[in-house]
Amino acid sequence: MTATIESRETLTFRPVALPCSGNGASRLYTTNLFRGRCPHACAYCYAVGFRNFSGGGVSAVSQEAIAGVKKWPRRLFLSSASDPFHPVVVKRAEELLRGALRAGTFVVISTKALATPGIVKSLSQYPDQVSYTVSLSSLSEERNRLLEPNAPNARERLRGKWDGDAVVLCGTEQIAQSGVHITLKADSLFPDMDDTEDGISQLLEEAKAWGVQAVNFSYAFYRNGFKSKLAAFPLLRQSLVAMNESQPIASGTGFSLPLSEKANRLSRMARIARAIGYEVISTCACKNQVGTMQAEIPIRLECHFHEKWF
Repeated sequence: MTATIESRETLTFRPVALPCSGNGASRLYTTNLFRGRCPHACAYCYAVGFRNFSGGGVSAVSQEAIAGVKKWPRRLFLSSASDPFHPVVVKRAEELLRGALRAGTFVVISTKALATPGIVKSLSQYPDQVSYTVSLSSLSEERNRLLEPNAPNARERLRGKWDGDAVVLCGTEQIAQSGVHITLKADSLFPDMDDTEDGISQLLEEAKAWGVQAVNFSYAFYRNGFKSKLAAFPLLRQSLVAMNESQPIASGTGFSLPLSEKANRLSRMARIARAIGYEVISTCACKNQVGTMQAEIPIRLECHFHEKWF
């Protein structure tokens, strides 16, 4: 999808306001390389409720602003409300990563887009300073085409984009070859559609085949006023029936799968992941009421990818 880009001259680093963000010198900061509605146009995107990301054309930070950074945070998350590798800003991300990694910053990357070969080159020089997560909840082409219409398909996210025998843009296969550890971020999972035993098994097996070493499961949620938008998709109606419990999350409340059932299903998916060979398995504590979920479930209640887990 082609997006109109306007440049802005500021690059700001803000503390992440989530339980996983840490404190003091270990605090996690974030920056977004563009404002405006993300061109991926994912149906379930919570960021459209944020003032700077709810609509309008893309306003991207300039290359000059990135080159002019004098002090980088110790830990940096890309990004809290946008995809740092979307084609409209991926060259800016390439510039940012060169500067941040050289400065010794530990960089957390979360994307469903593809990296440039230049980005992979930078990551390969500083693999111990990178936590890389690829967002992918299903291998279903129909599901992803409807809910994530402008994002790369599942095969591209894992294998990259090829032109004949040449890699044009990079997925998990090329990232893993650079020495970087990769987490599959299965978020947002819709119950009774994405979390079936066959669906999860196939997703985890395919991801592991292309270099993924850890997995983070998180169920979808929606806020008041957003349900009607999701209900417009027939394939989500059964999921929405199951998502009937109002739950506190880090930034307010949302409706999701009841917590007791969520714990059971997370345990089942964790067992599947363990059988396939995954050792690091987690779920986002900010979406799952820290301290209230059953302690005995075989899964970490933390966004481990915000730390150097390896």
